[in-house]
Amino acid sequence: MRHYEIVRIRENGKVELPRDYAYELGMVEGAYFLLEIDTDLNEVHMERIALPGKRLVEVELVVEDRPGVLAKISGLFGRHGANILFSESEELSSIGLAGLVAVIDVSGMTGTLEELREELEGLDIVREARLKPLE
Repeated sequence: MRHYEIVRIRENGKVELPRDYAYELGMVEGAYFLLEIDTDLNEVHMERIALPGKRLVEVELVVEDRPGVLAKISGLFGRHGANILFSESEELSSIGLAGLVAVIDVSGMTGTLEELREELEGLDIVREARLKPLE
């Protein structure tokens, strides 16, 4: 259900939402939200991606832009016990490459992030891989 509420910005850009709405959205201490910020339109879209207690990692990949790439990558995450919470990809150029950004939950992951990165880099479809733990 869509609600409209006028709120006042506090110091340093802090926004305080009415408690009832914050609770409904899962805005509790330690939760993770994705902010989509459009400075041209002066808009912000906010989406909860994880409740507290998760270990999140941002994954940035440069991959070949062809069918089956996402299946290989998501399969690798699944074999390691990592859960994809968010992903977005876009064509980088006309030379057949794409950029992929994902947020994964590694709370139940087997192995280390370094092992995961090495396996990603070992795939014939991955040109670059960067994993960054989120705090």
